[in-house]
Amino acid sequence: MLVLEDVSSGYGSAQVLFGIDLAVGRGEVVTLLGRNGMGKTTTMATIIGMIGLSGGRLSIDGTDGGALPDYRRARLGLGLVPEGRRVFPDLSVRENLIATAMPNRWDQPAWTLDRVLDLFPPLASRLHTNGAHLSGGEQQMLAIGRALMTNPWLLLLDEATEGLAPMVCDDIWRAVAHLKASGHAILIVDKNLEVLGRLADRHYVLEKGRICWTGDAAAFAAKRNIVGAFLGLG
Repeated sequence: MLVLEDVSSGYGSAQVLFGIDLAVGRGEVVTLLGRNGMGKTTTMATIIGMIGLSGGRLSIDGTDGGALPDYRRARLGLGLVPEGRRVFPDLSVRENLIATAMPNRWDQPAWTLDRVLDLFPPLASRLHTNGAHLSGGEQQMLAIGRALMTNPWLLLLDEATEGLAPMVCDDIWRAVAHLKASGHAILIVDKNLEVLGRLADRHYVLEKGRICWTGDAAAFAAKRNIVGAFLGLG
């Protein structure tokens, strides 16, 4: 389980997160929602270790992870798909996938090159193509596959479908549904409330660096208009 208790963080003297409480259990799909600039990406960066904590506690699978560097947190089972994808532009698809691969340490099937290609068939014909020459959708598939090759128990998926064509979005959501059915835990940032309402077990909404609403799938369905208002959708 990932647990954030009263976590604060930011950039230098600029505090962005104020006392965040958040948890993701094994096998759960949890959303982190909010308008632009509310702290979603900062939360992801704080979890993975790209930004240090200025207060509170962060626990990863029972280990105090607040002072650990990002690579140590990855070894504890966190895998990040960053906003903007950030694939290695001068490496081929195959090289991107194997560059950060790690052995499986969990009680679930290992992620291998073949298994990633089964999840994202369009990548199979692009194995020798450099990342810079892929479409946005292919880059997102590659970014997810690269994170899965680290064999995480928790996938941090920041802006899952931002800027992608509808058909590609459908492919990404099918992959996320498959990962959920396979028992993967996922913390996901996206704006598609309809799809997230079907997929996710629990939801958190950020407003100016604070959790302003949280609830399970049933509460989300009942309060969809309230959540939408926080996101500027209603």
